[in-house]
Amino acid sequence: MTVATAQALTAVGGKAFWFLTRASGLVSIALLSATIVLGVVASVGWTTQRWPRFVSQDVHRNLSLLCIAFVAVHVVTTVVDGYVPIGFVDVVLPFRSPYRPIYLGLGALCFDLLLAVLITSGLRHRIGYGSWRFVHWLAYLCWPIALIHGLGSGTDTPLPIVLLVEAVCTAAVLAAFAWRLTTGRSLPIGGRTAAGIGAVVAVVAIAGFAALGPLRPGWSHRSGTSSALLSQLATKNGTASTAAAPPTTVPATSGSPTTTAPSGSSTGSGSVPAVPFTSRVTGSQTQTQPDGRGVIQITLGMHLQDAGSTPLTIVLTGQESGGGGVSLSSGTVAYGPYRGTVVGLNGGTVTMRVAAPGPITLVANLTIDQQTGSLSGSVSGASGSTGGDR
Repeated sequence: MTVATAQALTAVGGKAFWFLTRASGLVSIALLSATIVLGVVASVGWTTQRWPRFVSQDVHRNLSLLCIAFVAVHVVTTVVDGYVPIGFVDVVLPFRSPYRPIYLGLGALCFDLLLAVLITSGLRHRIGYGSWRFVHWLAYLCWPIALIHGLGSGTDTPLPIVLLVEAVCTAAVLAAFAWRLTTGRSLPIGGRTAAGIGAVVAVVAIAGFAALGPLRPGWSHRSGTSSALLSQLATKNGTASTAAAPPTTVPATSGSPTTTAPSGSSTGSGSVPAVPFTSRVTGSQTQTQPDGRGVIQITLGMHLQDAGSTPLTIVLTGQESGGGGVSLSSGTVAYGPYRGTVVGLNGGTVTMRVAAPGPITLVANLTIDQQTGSLSGSVSGASGSTGGDR
């Protein structure tokens, strides 16, 4: 198996984990919503000849287990994928992740609550009905927490299908909650009224949060995400995903001084310098006009100031955003005769992986004149690969 083939298989695996993470999270919120609706159906005692009460209870229980299974898939694939630096400890201990700590923390809190419900359900006959029921009610608290977690931490929140699923889930849960309040004769009218008003206020607040936060440009930065977040999501049928990364530009930064490769460094191949190295670069930036979907391409073409004047071309693709930036969905690089992908962006620092005879990591520190399109800076190369955000 060639190096290029191995790297291609690794890339496909990484993308599979990414899509599985997002899909399992969306399915989890749908299953949690269905679980709550069926829980309400069982609690109000609604039955028909074709749908006796025990059916509601059995389906409710099985949906709950299925929901927990999908949450487990969501958690494991998120950690294994390595999209962001999230460990298994971050899944259990809330608000300690370096990536969107509040919203990832809400996800961890929701996971802990679901674990509590699962464990106490298994110990129901030992802890007593009252204790079990108290913990069981936490499942209702999980739903708004999970919804805010998905809105705040997911990079695909603006996608129409995601918004549709979340809107349908919200409508279903609200309808079930309203039904429960109108049939809850044992509850005082004042308590039911307060609960109804509170539910409406909570939904309006969540909708306002979505409109002013995740659905507006720059949310990745405001939510606590490092500006290094850069998507490598593959396109489907040739269409770039537009929700994978935050709007960002490559602003002016100071270049690094030129150094020479130390003795004993690995040998370069053909028109590329030996690694490790640091070389000055000069070049220019060009940008295409938005297509029908608003997708643009920004090309950073440059040459290393080495003996072979090695060409380096970086192509960034995604939705056009304000300030001359792009909401990146993919990034590719051509380095001499070799090809690779962009794996990180932090201000004017671009991190790339290149499939050469041995994998190479390139880090470019660039200054771009937005008026003239000219660029300058430096590029460093090292053998091997490093982790990077999509």
